[in-house]
Amino acid sequence: MTREVGRLDWVDAARGIGIVLVVFGHVWRGLWQAHLFTDAGLFAAVDSAIYLFHMPLFFLVSGLFFEKSVRRDGAGASILKRCETLLYPLLIWSWVTAAFLLLANSVTTRETLTLTEALLYPFPPKDIFWFLWALFLIQALCVFLVRTTTAVLAVLFVLSFAAAVFLPMVPGMSLLDGADANLPFFLAGILLVRRDLFGVKPSLSTGLVGAGVFAASLCGAVIFGLQPAPLGTLLSLLATLGFCAVIYGCAPLVPARGMAVMTYLGATSMAIYVMHVIPEAATRIGLLRLGVDAVWLHIIVGILAGVGLPLLAYAVLKRLGLLRLFGLGRDRSRSVRVLSPS
Repeated sequence: MTREVGRLDWVDAARGIGIVLVVFGHVWRGLWQAHLFTDAGLFAAVDSAIYLFHMPLFFLVSGLFFEKSVRRDGAGASILKRCETLLYPLLIWSWVTAAFLLLANSVTTRETLTLTEALLYPFPPKDIFWFLWALFLIQALCVFLVRTTTAVLAVLFVLSFAAAVFLPMVPGMSLLDGADANLPFFLAGILLVRRDLFGVKPSLSTGLVGAGVFAASLCGAVIFGLQPAPLGTLLSLLATLGFCAVIYGCAPLVPARGMAVMTYLGATSMAIYVMHVIPEAATRIGLLRLGVDAVWLHIIVGILAGVGLPLLAYAVLKRLGLLRLFGLGRDRSRSVRVLSPS
């Protein structure tokens, strides 16, 4: 029995799964850095599979909404809006994270952070905040491409693979790190909308084809590891498209309650993204202080803390009308189509 799914529900569901994978990926790497995990082969396989597609996913789905937003708001207003929805959260939550690291200097596995380094922590963006900076740069560039023809955009999409290869080699281009590597995914999202490839009715066959592409891409990453551009970019794009096709095609088959959970996680993914590092790391530190070294327990508790505590904080800030102050969207119901500001 299938049911009707809102046109954008599958996007929020994809984001919801993606943000949980983001938290899991950081828990996974944290366990490795803390020397709690010693199976190098298993660590590398899981790490490669996750990092192949989970961040490209957010760039691609951001591209799906981009042109409609720019046409509605205009180029100037769109850039200003992205300053509010991307740069402002970058500043606020970089300093919050830096404050935590400063207080936790004696118990973390990181290098000691000084007060000056904490104050300058957002410049240039560090840790998870590279994403917000990269997405801002990409969207600021693509504002000026909205009026280009699809043929021109397709050419730029192909050239973006070359940019991912050569721009990192150019001296002084370090501020473009992340943007150059992920521009192909964002442009792919724009092209998908222009060709209306997600306008067809979702079906199980779409999901099965996507699952095949997704599985083959993951196998390639697990066997050969994460490869540099352009081949690595192409494999990541195939995995991301396959994953989206799975969610799009199978969304009508998911029970309503399960879909509601995934879409809620997707709609609140900015809050989870900017806040998850602190509870995830604090949980690991706390468990180690208690002498707990069971990897499976660290993974479960780390994910629950990294997802649950940001959601609790989001609910409190929403109730107090403080979402906008903390860079988490406007204070109204379902205002946050996160990681794809519109």
